[in-house]
Amino acid sequence: MEPDFFRTRRLLALLPLAALTAGVFWYVRGRGTEEYAVKELPAENAPVFPAAEEAAPARDAAEAVSALQIQGSPEFRGRVTGALKLIWMADRDTFLFIKKYIYIVRSEDKTGFYPDVGQPVAAVSGAHASRSLPWLAGIIAHQAFHSYLKFASVKKKNFTPPPPGTEKPLRVEANPMALEFTGLAAMLDAERKASEFQAKVLSMTGASRSEVREVEKRGPRDFSTGHDGNYAAKP
Repeated sequence: MEPDFFRTRRLLALLPLAALTAGVFWYVRGRGTEEYAVKELPAENAPVFPAAEEAAPARDAAEAVSALQIQGSPEFRGRVTGALKLIWMADRDTFLFIKKYIYIVRSEDKTGFYPDVGQPVAAVSGAHASRSLPWLAGIIAHQAFHSYLKFASVKKKNFTPPPPGTEKPLRVEANPMALEFTGLAAMLDAERKASEFQAKVLSMTGASRSEVREVEKRGPRDFSTGHDGNYAAKP
């Protein structure tokens, strides 16, 4: 058995090493963490990131819509304004096309297009006006396309739509059958093209899929999606 004298000497020899180890541990745990901790930079030295660009100012839809006359009850005017704003925000060129060929959006019993003393009118019934705003936008677009076709045909007779506020004597009925077509095929083709434009506007203004399909899947002789039901061939 080892004498106590030698055991004591060994313990004494290890004491400096133990003290040194404890000192290093205290330094790293205490002052070391403070010295190497991540510190926030002063405000003046903080990195500067480029500010996000300000959102482009919204286009003045109200001013654009005001170029068209809206005739009807306050509720009707509000809904038509909302529908036209949808078109303006979705596609400016489409809105400008509609504004070029429709001067007045009027609340009536039937839905269709006609020139009133030369000024092209989109007549909209309560049945169509009370549906969704995208649907109403499509209805107005449908009439604008009929106006485009009408004035394209009479342009050969040196007639053009007058500027808003002026008059030229030309009037046809809102009944699509009353427009001067060369035959049934031409009339159905005009309705097909107007409906295609209507479906395009429905899609761009956020109409439901069922509304878009209602127009896309219409029968060739079904005028109800762009007008108001069936019309007599000879009104």
